[in-house]
Amino acid sequence: MRMKLTNLLHEFPELKLKSLSPGKSADSIEVEYIQSDSRRTNENDIFCVSDSIGLKREEFIANTKASLILVRAGSSAAANSENETSNATASQGGNSASHSINEGLSAALKIPSSKTVLECEDDPEQLQGRIASFLLGHPSRDLEIVAVTGTNGKTSLTNILFALAKDQGRICGLIGTIGVKFGDRLIDTGYTTPDASSLNLILKQMKDEGVNTVFMEASSHGLKLGRIGGISLKAGVFTNLTQDHLDFHPSMEDYFESKFRLFEILDVSKSPFAVLDFASPGGKELHRKLLNRLPGLSVSALDGTASEWQVANASLTLQGTSYDLSLPDDGNAQAGDRSCTIRTNLLGSFNVRNTALAFITGARLGWDRQKMLSSLERIPQIPGRFQIVYSKDRSRMAVVDYAHTPDALENIISSVRDSRPKYLITLFGCGGDRDRTKRPKMARIAEELSDQVILTSDNPRTEQPEAILDEIQAGFSQGFIPLLREADRAKAIAEGVAVLPEGGCLLVAGKGHEEYQIVGKEKRHFSDVEEVQKAFGLF
Repeated sequence: MRMKLTNLLHEFPELKLKSLSPGKSADSIEVEYIQSDSRRTNENDIFCVSDSIGLKREEFIANTKASLILVRAGSSAAANSENETSNATASQGGNSASHSINEGLSAALKIPSSKTVLECEDDPEQLQGRIASFLLGHPSRDLEIVAVTGTNGKTSLTNILFALAKDQGRICGLIGTIGVKFGDRLIDTGYTTPDASSLNLILKQMKDEGVNTVFMEASSHGLKLGRIGGISLKAGVFTNLTQDHLDFHPSMEDYFESKFRLFEILDVSKSPFAVLDFASPGGKELHRKLLNRLPGLSVSALDGTASEWQVANASLTLQGTSYDLSLPDDGNAQAGDRSCTIRTNLLGSFNVRNTALAFITGARLGWDRQKMLSSLERIPQIPGRFQIVYSKDRSRMAVVDYAHTPDALENIISSVRDSRPKYLITLFGCGGDRDRTKRPKMARIAEELSDQVILTSDNPRTEQPEAILDEIQAGFSQGFIPLLREADRAKAIAEGVAVLPEGGCLLVAGKGHEEYQIVGKEKRHFSDVEEVQKAFGLF
């Protein structure tokens, strides 16, 4: 459905018309959609030139099919000066037509005069989601959307919620690291949180096909870059906050503020609520900030005060997990109704936290609690999250997990240890072109908690694999020698399986569900699960 540019300008007063295509008026131009990927644009689209595009902005502008260009105010050169002021002033209907170019701007964009240029004061990407939602008729408003943020656990928690909701009779959608899932579709977007235009198109397709409940991962990148702008959210769930993405965020404070943004954008018209793990890293700080900055928001905390949700008596084995969960006293329930025992096939102490958060979220959404208890006993295995592969005779096992941060690695090793294998070898690496400070920290954790350590490549990207391994190895204590240092990940996995004793476990950490490895700028097919299966002789 197309819309007159004048209507769009009226709806978004922060949009200013910088210049018009020759012979055009704002009332004669029709807008179909907005895109930040120039390859996806059509003639009647707006190409959103976000700050994050960087030095390739002019190249993408030159190649886009879009007839409308949205840029930050002051970033465009006066290539359209012959028609920019008179046409824009006459046609916009009240909005200021011209915008002075910031003096001293080092690289002003040259935009062809055939394009209509729009400007906004902030990074255009921050406005993109609201515009996309408006042009599609706000599809998210008709959906019950729960967004999960945190360093670790987002994928597991959204998948658990998805499984619980299906058993509640909900028609569900899932958006996250593993992809987009609804109906019989599984779509790989390549992002934890898709860009704002893609996200709104996904939500519209879900709505059109009858989906009523959506669970999505909200990454710090997505929140900071405004990818969730314009999305109507019912609830936000926080898992934890530990070191990660310091290649993108200038500080942990910025990382935390980006996560907090999720709760600031909850839709007040939907009686929103927040669920958080109070006992997790960052949980107490988030709880305090929610009370101070969003005092009207309803908050449920796991292991917060004694009157809230509490976990006790956790039992962890390789056959399953169980624990008691006490429920808040709402003034109506009898004492015997204020606790339940949760049993789940999911393994590891971190899945105690994930399933408890899922149960709390479902309770806040009004789901049947007995059905949730039954559903938790048989959650489908989540790819690359404590994914177990046994040898043919089941005398040995491997665990494949996505853990790629210090906290996540510590959690997964501890969880494997809790299951009492006779011997534990931890195999891991660190991604190239990413936060380098976590490399020696992960080495120390692996050394302290494992019987043996194998160092290998993760996604080295444009860094030299051996240089990455040097930085990891610098974190080991003096005199500690890893069992193996092998940059070829397939060879490292094969060797790890070969030396694994009976009753032993090989933890393969870092890549989880990924079916590729990035070496240089090349993305090659690679699967940890497949390599483990080959090493065990399963195919």
